[in-house]
Amino acid sequence: MEAIVEPESEAGPRTSRLRRGLSWLPGVVLLAGLVAVASHFSKGRKFALLLEQARPAWILVGVLLQAGTYVCAAAVWQRVLRKGRARCTVRSLIPIAVARLFVDQVIPTAGFGGRLLVLRALRRRGIHTRLAVAAILVDLLTLYAAFAVCVLAGLAIVAVLRDLNRLVLSLAALFPIFALSIPAAVLWYSRGKERKPPRWIRRIPRAGDLLREVSRAPRRLVRSRELLLEDGLLQILIFVLDALTLYAMLRAVGYTVHPAAAFASFVFAQVAATVLLVPGGLGTFEGSSVAMLALFRVPVEVALTATLLLRGFTYWLPMAPGFWLSRREL
Repeated sequence: MEAIVEPESEAGPRTSRLRRGLSWLPGVVLLAGLVAVASHFSKGRKFALLLEQARPAWILVGVLLQAGTYVCAAAVWQRVLRKGRARCTVRSLIPIAVARLFVDQVIPTAGFGGRLLVLRALRRRGIHTRLAVAAILVDLLTLYAAFAVCVLAGLAIVAVLRDLNRLVLSLAALFPIFALSIPAAVLWYSRGKERKPPRWIRRIPRAGDLLREVSRAPRRLVRSRELLLEDGLLQILIFVLDALTLYAMLRAVGYTVHPAAAFASFVFAQVAATVLLVPGGLGTFEGSSVAMLALFRVPVEVALTATLLLRGFTYWLPMAPGFWLSRREL
């Protein structure tokens, strides 16, 4: 069953595009300000020199690590589909992972827009709607569970290696808003009864469309402990691969930091990008990453250079293929 879409007036699409464009503005301004401040303190030349002298071998390592994240994302869905007796390979699902990333980066929907794309893409491949919804639901639940585990690990790392300052504690305090509320709402809808989405959910674009489908997910898959554990470990592996990419980028610009410090910095930067609904966390991720790395005594220009290289892999580079693949899937 296709998601219900209300007819739009001629002003509707224009208003939607305007809001989408304005949602990018805070992130763009914040990112530009961050680059300007870092360039000022490093006198600009050192910042440019670090980019020019980036070591190709570590850049290649970053490419391989990021490729691993797409394989893991596809494997999360494939585990559910295989348990539901659907023939689908991990390789065939990787394009969907790239397309979902593009949608989630461009539109701030707390992940609902990208998962709605996944639902339609799986149905295009002949997957039954109930099974496709189960794959999305397990993905969502295990993601936030893995995120919570990584945040706790990050807190422990900061407490051992440095001090729990206000930035870390503030981000950790904001995280439960998403870590608990969104999965709880999804589980509430998965009980199989027709319910009207609460007002706060309806404010997130595309959330209502996806929640209408959630009640159709097979409970035996959603509540399978074995499946949840396997997919949860895959989700944690994605966080680890992303954090290792940040570590590789630091090595690429000639700076060595403890891998655990890179992990904690990435996790809390991701928290900031998640709780502040700016498209793709633009500006918020970079600012938090630099601040966290500075906490571990990484020079500001080094932290910003490594973060921008990381974002090149996780944000900017997938844009073109993600745009093309998302149009194809939809």
